[in-house]
Amino acid sequence: MSIVKNILKKLKGNSIKEYPEIFYSYYLFGLYENKPIWDWENWSKCIPILQPIIDLSPETPFIKTEQSIPVTYGKDNQNVSFNKGGLRFGRMVWNDKNNEKWTTKYCNENNWTFFDTEIAFPTRSQCAKNGGNPDLFISVHNQNLTESKAPLINQAITIHIGAHLINESELKKIEDNVFELAKLLNTKVAGKIKRPSSYKSDLGIGYTDSFWDGTHGLLDLNELDFSENYKRYGIEKI
Repeated sequence: MSIVKNILKKLKGNSIKEYPEIFYSYYLFGLYENKPIWDWENWSKCIPILQPIIDLSPETPFIKTEQSIPVTYGKDNQNVSFNKGGLRFGRMVWNDKNNEKWTTKYCNENNWTFFDTEIAFPTRSQCAKNGGNPDLFISVHNQNLTESKAPLINQAITIHIGAHLINESELKKIEDNVFELAKLLNTKVAGKIKRPSSYKSDLGIGYTDSFWDGTHGLLDLNELDFSENYKRYGIEKI
C-alpha cells in the first residue's frame, strides 16, 4: 500500500493529501417560530460562535449554498422545477461579507426556497476529485421542505471536525460554543458522536450513513429521537 501511495504522490506531485477518517461530530435539530437560522439577523449571531471552530481549519473554508426560485414549465406550466431555478452565488470563502451574501441575496424574492448551506475545507467537489474527506465540514439544513404547518423540527446544523485538528482535552471549549449555537437554534434534539465519515453497510458491501448525506437517516421523528442506527453507532444526547 505504501508503494502505491508513493507512486501516486510522484504522479500528482504535492497535491495528494491524507484526509482524516475520524471526526468529532455534532448534530443540532431545532424549531424556529418566526425567522430561521439562515435569516441574516439570526445567522449574524452564529458567526462569532462558529469562528473558533472555523479557526481549526488549516485554511479558510468555502461556503456553498443550495437555494432556488422554482420555475414552471411544460404544457400550461403544469410542472415545477427547483433545479431549473437554482440560484448562483459565485465562489465564496468564509468571511462576514459572504455570510451576509448567502443569507440575503435572494431571500426577498417570491417563492424563494432555501435548501442547505455547506461550509467546508476542502470543498465537496475537491474531496470528490482527490478522493478524501474534508478537515472541517459544517452544514445548515431546511428540515421542513414539505412546508408542514406544525413541524416538530424545521432547521438543523451539523458540525464535523477532523480528529487530527483537536485533542479531546480541547473539546470542552469547542463544545461550549456548540451549546451556545444550540440555544440560537432553539434545539429540540441534539447529539454528539466520534465517528468515521461513513459506516460499513450491514449487507457486508459498501458504506452507509455518510456525513455527506447531511441529516438524512439521523432522526426518528415519531419519537423525536435519534434513529436506531445512530443509537447503535453510539450517538450521545447532549
